[in-house]
Amino acid sequence: MPTLNLSDVISVQNYADSTNAILKIKSITVTNSEVEFPAFLTDFSQTFDATWNSEDVFGRMDPISTYQGTKRTMSLGFEVPAGSLEGAKSNLTKCERLISMVYPVYKKNNGNDILSKPPLVRIKFANLINAGNTDGLLGWIGGLSWKPNLEMGMFASNNEFFPKVISISFSFNILHEKTLSQGPAMTKFPFGG
Repeated sequence: MPTLNLSDVISVQNYADSTNAILKIKSITVTNSEVEFPAFLTDFSQTFDATWNSEDVFGRMDPISTYQGTKRTMSLGFEVPAGSLEGAKSNLTKCERLISMVYPVYKKNNGNDILSKPPLVRIKFANLINAGNTDGLLGWIGGLSWKPNLEMGMFASNNEFFPKVISISFSFNILHEKTLSQGPAMTKFPFGG
């Protein structure tokens, strides 16, 4: 695996391209709103939470339980490095676009803002975050945290500052787009199927 040299903007992009370390996030709400980061994961976990409705009844040792459904959530953390001032400016613009994807779309109705579309997105990262197609997983971002890595420093230009490395983390609530069932259909789930 090649080594990463943060002092060279081409090196950052080449590393991301050669290792497929490109995180793609696309808004379902706004047409042509997509952002790609040369992302280097710092945290990645998934939770598959089966929900059961349990009822205790008189005379039974165990409750009567009924399966309700399974929720899938993901926790994702990554760093976005910049090897130059131009790269740092671009990363900040991409972050602005990502942060906007946490908000819904409103439309005007008689001078009032009315919720029009919820902030749904699709996310894809190599084989780890994927839905078996080119679109990625569908869901919504919750609890997004953005912070510059101050130890890595910043580029300064015209009395403005641009972080050399940005740390981003968020939870992602995944919406199942197909029915999942144990058996052969799940052989590549969740990492490619």
